[in-house]
Amino acid sequence: MKWTDLKHLDSLIRETEALGAEVEEIGISSEGRSLYGVTVGDRDAAHTVVIVAGCHADEIIGPLTAVSMLQSLVQQPWPDVKFGIVPVADPDFLHRNASELPTNVTLRDLLQLKHCRDLEGHFTTDTYPECIAIRQWMRGFNQVDAYFSLHSAGLIAPGLFFYVGRGANSRCVHQAASGVTAALPDHIPLLSHDPTGLSQTVLSPGFFELALPNVQALNQQNPGSSLAFVSHHFQPQFVGASEMPLAICPALQQAALSEIEQCNREFRQTGHSKHPLREISLDTQLSIMRTLITSVAHCITTA
Repeated sequence: MKWTDLKHLDSLIRETEALGAEVEEIGISSEGRSLYGVTVGDRDAAHTVVIVAGCHADEIIGPLTAVSMLQSLVQQPWPDVKFGIVPVADPDFLHRNASELPTNVTLRDLLQLKHCRDLEGHFTTDTYPECIAIRQWMRGFNQVDAYFSLHSAGLIAPGLFFYVGRGANSRCVHQAASGVTAALPDHIPLLSHDPTGLSQTVLSPGFFELALPNVQALNQQNPGSSLAFVSHHFQPQFVGASEMPLAICPALQQAALSEIEQCNREFRQTGHSKHPLREISLDTQLSIMRTLITSVAHCITTA
C-alpha cells in the first residue's frame, strides 16, 4: 500500500466485497459519508476478532492497516476466526486529511495533518454519530475474543509501544510481544516505559497495561474509550491499542513527554530535528501492526 491510498479507501473496501467480504454500511457520518463495518470469515466461526481504525483521523496508519488486513484476509481466510473491521471510524475528517496529501508524501507532510477529533475518548457517549453506529454494530456480535483500536504514537517517538487492557490473557500478551519482537527491525526499540505517563505497569518490553473504567459509570461528562466499551460488554481475552510512530529518535528515550512533543513541533515547522531520527517505512509499519493482530488471533485459536 501507499500513503496516497488513503484517498481511495472506499473503493478499496468495496473491492474486498467482490472477493467474499461482507461490507455493510453501518451508519452515515455527520457530513453524509458511508461508515463501513466489514466481516470476513465464517459468521459461525468459534472466535471473533474486532478491529476499529481511525478514531483519530490524523493517525492514518490505522485505516491503512485495516484495509491491508482486509485485503489479506479475503485472499487467505483464517480458519475458526471471524474478523469484524471498521476501517475508517471518522470518514469526514479522514477525507479532509487525505485531500491535503501531495502525490509524493514525506514525513513532514504526515506530521502536518491536522484534522482530528477524539472519537476514541468519547466512544461511550453520543457526542459523535459515528461512535453510536459503531457501538450498535459491535453489539451484533455474540462474542468478541480480541479487540484492537489502531492508533499512531507521537509521530516522532523514542520507540514503539502498545497498550493492553487490564485483565488480558497473559498468554496472548506474551505471544503478541514475542511476535512483534521477532518482526521488528533492529533500529526500532520496544520502550521500557510509557513516555506519556498514562501507564505505570510494564507487562513486557513495549507492552503497557491500561486500567479501564467500568463503562456503567461513564456518561457525556465522563466519557470512555472503545477499549472500555468492549471490555465491559464482551470480557475478551485481549483488548489493545497500537501506538505506531512514523519515525524513531533514539535520543528521546529518556526524554520527558514535553521534549518529545517539542521535537515533533520543530520538525513540523522546519522539516528538521536537532536529534538524528530514522523514518519507519509504511511497509514496516503495516507489517508490525499486522503481526500484533495475527499473533493474538493465533493465540486465541490455540488456547
